[in-house]
Amino acid sequence: MEFSNDGNSIFHRFQAAFVHDGQGQLLYCSGPQKGTVHEHWDSISRCLPSQFRTAMGERQQVGSVDLDGALRGSRLYERQRFGACPTGIILNTAAQNSNALSVEFEEFFAQLLLDQADFAIRDPELMASPSSESLAATEQIVNLFDSFLRYQGKDDQWEASGRVYFTDRVRHFTSQNARIDFCLPAFPCKSSNTNKVLGKAPDRGEQLALERLHGFVEAIESIYPPGAKMWIISDGHVFSDCIGVDDADVDTYGEQLKEMNRAVDVSRGNTDRVGFRSLVDLFELNEAKSQHKLSELQSRLDIPNIDHHVETRLTVEAELCRQILMAGCQPQESAVRAQIKSQNAAILALYRGFSRFMLEDLELHPFTQKMTRSQRKKLSTKVAFEMIMRNQSYSNLVELLLPNYVRLSIHAHNNAGPKFGIQLFDPAVVRAVEGLSPDGTPMTSRDLLHIPTPWHNCLVEVQGSPYLLVTKASVPREAVSLGAVTVEISTKNAPCFVLRPKKGGVATVDKREEKKKSAPLLVIEEKPTPALIQSPVQRPKAPKSQGRFDWARRLAAFPVLCWLGVVFYHRVVEAFV
Repeated sequence: MEFSNDGNSIFHRFQAAFVHDGQGQLLYCSGPQKGTVHEHWDSISRCLPSQFRTAMGERQQVGSVDLDGALRGSRLYERQRFGACPTGIILNTAAQNSNALSVEFEEFFAQLLLDQADFAIRDPELMASPSSESLAATEQIVNLFDSFLRYQGKDDQWEASGRVYFTDRVRHFTSQNARIDFCLPAFPCKSSNTNKVLGKAPDRGEQLALERLHGFVEAIESIYPPGAKMWIISDGHVFSDCIGVDDADVDTYGEQLKEMNRAVDVSRGNTDRVGFRSLVDLFELNEAKSQHKLSELQSRLDIPNIDHHVETRLTVEAELCRQILMAGCQPQESAVRAQIKSQNAAILALYRGFSRFMLEDLELHPFTQKMTRSQRKKLSTKVAFEMIMRNQSYSNLVELLLPNYVRLSIHAHNNAGPKFGIQLFDPAVVRAVEGLSPDGTPMTSRDLLHIPTPWHNCLVEVQGSPYLLVTKASVPREAVSLGAVTVEISTKNAPCFVLRPKKGGVATVDKREEKKKSAPLLVIEEKPTPALIQSPVQRPKAPKSQGRFDWARRLAAFPVLCWLGVVFYHRVVEAFV
């Protein structure tokens, strides 16, 4: 269940996008009115701006025209880039009067779409008649994604419909024998809550996530020679002012992440598997060389200001990006509020989940320290609503700019498409520790934000354990305070916690729990403790060992894990007392 995406922004008035060969032949068309465009292409092609010449006898490179006939009330914008086929978009202008945005902004945004949109038309002739080899490769790539990267959440629709949708997206590239482009909005910045993360910089968590993405692309290369590329579409500046992170910190995190990725590139022998685009890149504001030019553009476009509920330091560049995003793509606020007030169970649960998440994320922010708990809860609901609006707006922008890319997500979608949830951590080597509910059952997420991510957690290496743990930074710190372990920060490769158990207590397994689907109840003799619950493992990829089971190795870390369970138990009790 998703929030309403009704509205009258430019995204909502988008009718069609098309590519033609410059001689009048339509090569590609998408959008709500693509059928109408195909049907009336002959008449549309005769009025294309590129068909007319300037006073110098040259074809127009940029132009627009009001349409008639079946598309009356719409305006066509077209651009011809050097060395590329002309592209165009059609916007409904009938609803423009109800929108407070200026005509100048609409023209700016339309040209931005024409400049930046990638319809992934690499070889139209091949696309029209794909080979049997490309069809076979498509199936292999889909199977690889299913087994390697896909996250299977609640009410999963992959087999029912998602697999067919995903296959169609991959086939768009393989039919042209072209590199497959994936896009993943992710890696925004570290949480401002130091109870969650080790610090502001990318650490072992980001390194493992990048290596996993590289590994997926590398596996595609082994079965499909043109390969693939994973584009990380950083959403840091989309949300940074909501989550209490300064814009400059987002920029620093992004640059450090690129440096980390370059190191992974070199170690794996390929420098073009994972790339980055930020909101600034998508809007081409990195071309503006001075703050004066940015301020001038901001004034000229006359776009509305946006709400800021948390005090952070903003940059002109990032703030203008947010304004352009919301002006061009946001859903109608009243429709989203009405949906929440309707008391729809799924929508209400999602909204409350966002609110709880923000209440936790902002608990240590300087802006909230003098607030009462009631005031913080009220703030979290405001921020949650703004986050929902920003999230949908960003999704709309990606749909406009990268309509044929294979869209991935770090959120737990039902995998029916167009977005597919992925696991950034390999479940064969990383276990997400979640804790216990008051009745001893595994805790589950209520906000669709529960696929573990490195920017909301930290990595913990436990001496003697074959697994790494992904958890909140407060957990190993509290374990140390309880005297169960010693801890240090490892800087080998990338920072993470390293826990070493102190001598004493022998871990055992409660046989009463062995038949349960969740992890068995772990106890330390003479000091019984609640269970440590791990998140469900999603289709581990590591092959099962055929040798003898090494009990000593598997049990070596149990004392530490049990004490981590104690920490979780105390946190849960405190929350409910």
